[in-house]
Amino acid sequence: MNKNPFVLTAAILGCLATASAEDELDPAIAAALRKELDAIRQDYEGRINQLEARIKELEARDEPNPVPPAPSSAPRRSVPADVEPRETVMGEEEMMPEDHALEAYDEVKESFRGDTESRNYRPQSAEQEALADRIEQVLEGYLDISGYFRAGYGRSDAGGPLRAFGLPGVSKYRLGNEAENYGELLFSKTFFTPGSFALYDPSEKAIQGVVSQWNLRLSYVNPYSDYGSGTSTTFAVPEIWASFANIIPGDPEAKIWAGNRFYRRHDIHINDFYFWNMSGGGAGIEDVSMGPGKFALAWIGGSTESGIYDIPGTPDPTNLAGFSKTNIDVRYYDWPFFGGKGELGFTYSKANSGFDASGRKAEDSDGVALTLLRTTEGFLDENSVHKTSIAIGTGPAKTFTSGFDTFTDPNGTFIRPDPDESWRFRATDHVVVKPWECVSLGTALVYQYTDFGSNLPEQHWVSAGLRPIWHLNEWASIAFEGGFDWISNSPNGSSGSLGKFTIAPQVSLGDEFYSRPVLRAFLTYAFWNDGQRGQVGGTDYALETEGFSWGVQMESWW
Repeated sequence: MNKNPFVLTAAILGCLATASAEDELDPAIAAALRKELDAIRQDYEGRINQLEARIKELEARDEPNPVPPAPSSAPRRSVPADVEPRETVMGEEEMMPEDHALEAYDEVKESFRGDTESRNYRPQSAEQEALADRIEQVLEGYLDISGYFRAGYGRSDAGGPLRAFGLPGVSKYRLGNEAENYGELLFSKTFFTPGSFALYDPSEKAIQGVVSQWNLRLSYVNPYSDYGSGTSTTFAVPEIWASFANIIPGDPEAKIWAGNRFYRRHDIHINDFYFWNMSGGGAGIEDVSMGPGKFALAWIGGSTESGIYDIPGTPDPTNLAGFSKTNIDVRYYDWPFFGGKGELGFTYSKANSGFDASGRKAEDSDGVALTLLRTTEGFLDENSVHKTSIAIGTGPAKTFTSGFDTFTDPNGTFIRPDPDESWRFRATDHVVVKPWECVSLGTALVYQYTDFGSNLPEQHWVSAGLRPIWHLNEWASIAFEGGFDWISNSPNGSSGSLGKFTIAPQVSLGDEFYSRPVLRAFLTYAFWNDGQRGQVGGTDYALETEGFSWGVQMESWW
């Protein structure tokens, strides 16, 4: 017989109604129905009593200094609150309450979060935090999704599509000066040892067992020069890697990792310059507690193909050789340093070349680099950030990346060789701050000196830029950006300078520098000297020394 009380009740009531209509009912049948109805009533009253007891228990939790509730296993939010806890293995240990389990889970996720890039310093409004919490509840913590997207459309006064204005070989200022749609999606999955939330020390609220996080990042680029074309859209997998934490006794945040990843890269947002970027494939250990800071060690590198560059104008874009570069990167970071946090890095790099079809081979080389970075947060307002760095490197280590120096000419992009005697010095400084309630701004300063060795001339690069944003209210603003770059020797052998100005009315979620999503319209004007004629703006501006562009853009990250 079906034991569902609602089905039985309906059946009994149906029988009684039928019997009433026919004015006859067998006494034995009536007695059986009454007995079944009494059993259903008792079961129903028992369920009501259980629910009332549960409600009182939940109400007690919200009272000041409540009586501690009965332990609950609750390893995930989807487990019903009235599930009976499992027996503990050790008498003094308890099951982790649900709120402590969620707190511990959030702490584990936070320990895997990178915090070296500019966009990681963005503030979140209460509404955004509530939305993130809701997404987490829906996804049950099984999959975290983050990303970055920008897209729009623009034109230029030369009659063609929007062109980016920037000197060859160095970073450009980006507001109203990005000539492509670009996007990234990052999928992260965190795994826990079975029973991680079951037993815990009440004084620590820590998750037990090994924790692992796996990451997959997908990206695409579509240039405005071939807008919307599938054949011109490039897809890539810039990150696929995994790490394990809670493997060193007494140091739960220490992690080992392997794969291809963005590795502790630092950037200046307004000109999209990654001045320290050892991203690549390899393996390592990081976040190891050491004195007042943390320690990391990585074996990381990359490989590519290129025409061999010896003297400007000679590389053959169809005759390629293989290049590989291996780096040993050592970091000590998050230690107190002049009111902020310090990061000190030492890198040993070795570069090798294969042969091209003509039997030619680039020179193998090795070198070292030393970088010192200071980061100060919250020095003027809650969201302010100031980063200053100096770096010096020799040979292939002078790039301060896991890859190679390159240059671009009308024939393509080629790798510069890195002879042992080549070296580079670089200093950067940038600030993101909100000095007044209605104004926020970001700045950029870069000086770089490079001695390429061999027959190549030395080069100086100076860059300075400012992006102030005037916030009209909590969602409307007007952004301005001015940037100036000068290089002493470009690939064509001449010195050059370029100035760029942009005005952009915007709407965004919030009134901070990094408030996103944002929609903007923009108007950009750029000018450059005669020495860079034909080097800026592509073929549309081959005979020009100035240009305008205008358009619209959306930008978002989360």
